[in-house]
Amino acid sequence: MKKHIVGIDIGGTKLATVVADENANILYKTRKPTLAEKGPDYAIQLLFDMVDETVAAAGLKQEAISAIGVSCGGPLDTKTGVVYSPPNLPGWDALPLKARLEAEFQIPTTIENDANASALAEWRFGGGRGYDIVLYMTMSTGIGGGLVVNGQIYHGANDSAGEVGHQILLPDGPRCGCGKRGCLEALCAGPAIARRAQEAVQKSPKTALLKLTDGDARAIKSEHVLAAARDGDALALQLIEETAYYMGWGIANLLNILNPDIVLIGTIAMAAGDLLLQPIRETVAKMAMARPVDAAQIMPAQLGENLGDMAALALVV
Repeated sequence: MKKHIVGIDIGGTKLATVVADENANILYKTRKPTLAEKGPDYAIQLLFDMVDETVAAAGLKQEAISAIGVSCGGPLDTKTGVVYSPPNLPGWDALPLKARLEAEFQIPTTIENDANASALAEWRFGGGRGYDIVLYMTMSTGIGGGLVVNGQIYHGANDSAGEVGHQILLPDGPRCGCGKRGCLEALCAGPAIARRAQEAVQKSPKTALLKLTDGDARAIKSEHVLAAARDGDALALQLIEETAYYMGWGIANLLNILNPDIVLIGTIAMAAGDLLLQPIRETVAKMAMARPVDAAQIMPAQLGENLGDMAALALVV
């Protein structure tokens, strides 16, 4: 009887496959580098091999697998399973990923944007359990998001919903990877925090940030800012305050529009905890309308390093 499922997590630097029982209890998983420069055909063949390896290592045969869930960077079409040129996957241009996987394994396959899949995973397995309207935001290399309403991902008219990081806060602000200026992502994602820190140390060279990078300002990353802030470094604390202000502004906009029960923020916010989350909450309380503020909690996401695995499994569990 088919009671097992396979999850596939596709990223620009790693591919992951996992096999689990019908309750998403993981039996076996494996990771391998994407080697994106080798193109999509190499990656897809590697995924085929990884799925075979994972299923066999779990002591199963392919006939035991009822469904495959795939979490992949977008843009993509969830109905057709076609992936359209993700920035971190060069050559994946109008790639029929669902069709290729189903042709190889003869198993029903669901393809979903990774941020949406992550939102669903947090609703099903993580910090969103028990809530009807869950907004998930990732805060790492970029800022993305997903909205789950009564157990269903909100996709929008053409699978474009959830681009929370590309709301423009400062029209004349720093250039974003999307080509616009002043997006939330260009102000608060990991590389943006690092950029602001690298610029700031030119005016404040006595900061502990430089001690953490042996005096090399260009080596400062967001994790150095968090570490220095925890130790009370004035410049790092100022950078955290600025980041919290812009994140709070962006979340306030989302609360006014979406009125969620809970906002879960991953990655950097999970690592920072209340050092970042508390000033975010304070900014949201000042900038959003009172009723949506009263309704919503702002909390760290819970799934951490397991998020990619659980995101893929959440699609088919």
